[in-house]
Amino acid sequence: MNPTTKPTGCQAHGLPQSRRDFLLRSGGGLGGIALAGMLCRDGVLGATHPVGLHHEPKAKRVIQLFMGGAASHLDLFDHKPELIKRHGEKWDPGESVELFQSSPGNTFKSPWEWTRHGQCGQPLTSVVSELGQCVDDMAFIHNVVGKTGVHSQATYLQATGFQRPGFPGIGSWVS
Repeated sequence: MNPTTKPTGCQAHGLPQSRRDFLLRSGGGLGGIALAGMLCRDGVLGATHPVGLHHEPKAKRVIQLFMGGAASHLDLFDHKPELIKRHGEKWDPGESVELFQSSPGNTFKSPWEWTRHGQCGQPLTSVVSELGQCVDDMAFIHNVVGKTGVHSQATYLQATGFQRPGFPGIGSWVS
């Protein structure tokens, strides 16, 4: 075994690979091959080449504001009325969440006032209220959820859909 590779499964404990591990690791691949063959035979697979768009794309470019180290989204664009309601209370997410610190502090509301902007009514704090002039031309994604508060893992999750490195990022999806 190469000393730079780490053993996995039973090998990590010095045991030969078990039958269960073998089936777990190979079953999906073999099953996928069989499924592809059956779908092809039955004519239910989609075209192997693009057949055109179902509508003309409107966006010419994607600009992602990745603000690592910048102000919190909770103080700029992401209005959470529950934070105002629970201001000063002990923070309790209601489930197990991985944190960078050993114990979180109290819930803290944004120190800035929120106002709604544009026809869409997007709430913004006074810090970024100038953006209210063009807020209807912006897209806000408010449904990203994860099980970690560790920013480096959350960054991988946001960009790839996985908490660990080694998966294609949003740049490869867009291009």
